[in-house]
Amino acid sequence: MPRAKDSFILQILSDVLAANPFLIENAKVASILKLTGLDQYQLLQQLIPIAKSFARPLISNYLVAAAGLGKSGNIYLGVNLEFTGVPLNQSVHGEQFVIANARNHGETELLAIATSEAPCGHCRQFFNELGGDATLQILAPDCKPRSLIELLPASFGPKNFGLTGGLLTPCREPFQSRHPNPLIARAIEASHFSYSPYSKSPSGVAIRLSDGPIHTGGCLENAAFNPSLSPFLTALVSVVASKHRYDEMSEVVLVEQKAAKISHAFLTEEHLKRIAPHAKFHLEILDA
Repeated sequence: MPRAKDSFILQILSDVLAANPFLIENAKVASILKLTGLDQYQLLQQLIPIAKSFARPLISNYLVAAAGLGKSGNIYLGVNLEFTGVPLNQSVHGEQFVIANARNHGETELLAIATSEAPCGHCRQFFNELGGDATLQILAPDCKPRSLIELLPASFGPKNFGLTGGLLTPCREPFQSRHPNPLIARAIEASHFSYSPYSKSPSGVAIRLSDGPIHTGGCLENAAFNPSLSPFLTALVSVVASKHRYDEMSEVVLVEQKAAKISHAFLTEEHLKRIAPHAKFHLEILDA
């Protein structure tokens, strides 16, 4: 009987992820919990083996998946992305994918996150950027739920810079660009909602797919700098979450400020050449 129930649960979750591998909205989550008898933490862990099949680790071939429960009741999934021909630090960890995915959907807090392996130090530092008094519970295999302070004691993060809030703190008032080019306008909007408290250099990327949809992302900085995600990588999270291939990208716009202390232009253009060499790239510099 337990095996029959396991098979029943697996079928339900496989059907759900077939429709949308990276987002399960709160009403559907509630329905799954009722049908399966799982609790929220158990559901997150049950999703991991299925989600791993969507990973794109082109270098290591090591599949990583993560599933996060938002305060909204939504569940966000993530996988690792690796790219040949670019530096290893241009990879996206599964846990980073979850946070970027949640932020792209307007989530304001993650309550728990399940991982296929114990999070590496890089990801623990990225979790720390959630800031505030986040009570994130981390569910690694064969371990009891643990808080971030247990996994990252004596941490260094936003508070060391006197900052309040963090990556999922609600953004400012809605902003809509009036730029006549719709792709540039979307990149400007993405830069407006980027998270750049350390460089004070907001930047955004807009990616147009060959069949028309536009995906965006803003830079997501980290107090330790190295775990930061560029706006291009954040936008790629959105592309992957929509089940599109890299070669479906037709045009990419990066927006940066004229007085920016840092620039993502070189790496963005070089990265694009490796994964979608036919796609056009445009850098738009704003005076303010």
